[in-house]
Amino acid sequence: MIIFLRKIPANTKLGDITDFVTPALKGGLFRRPGKIIKVEILTLHDTHLNTHEFHGLITIEPDSAGVRAIRLLKGRRFKDKLIIVRQYVHRSWHNDPRQSQKRFDIDVEKRKTDRRRGKYLETIRDISGQFSSAGDFARKNLP
Repeated sequence: MIIFLRKIPANTKLGDITDFVTPALKGGLFRRPGKIIKVEILTLHDTHLNTHEFHGLITIEPDSAGVRAIRLLKGRRFKDKLIIVRQYVHRSWHNDPRQSQKRFDIDVEKRKTDRRRGKYLETIRDISGQFSSAGDFARKNLP
């Protein structure tokens, strides 16, 4: 399962995300402990407004530990900022519910722009390698 941390601070490091999620993965009497498989930082760049949004993606096994982590992390603060924690869902045309609907009028399109964000949004996948030294929180190569 992949957990999505929405709008994390720009000075976040991979270790900060790991430290935030790890306490929620502890097992109990009848629960298996979870394990972090992969941590990524996703950035979205709005080319029109020239702004950046940072999000965390954490892959956790087993799925039951991921569900438990989401439940425990909701409503908590991460680096003094309230963030949204939810399951990450890959979007593609395969899981788009609009594709299975029968279209009677092909010329009518309800959406005037691209889904949710528009044409000015650019996704930069994993920027975790763009950190400077451990003591400095500045990012390299970002405006």
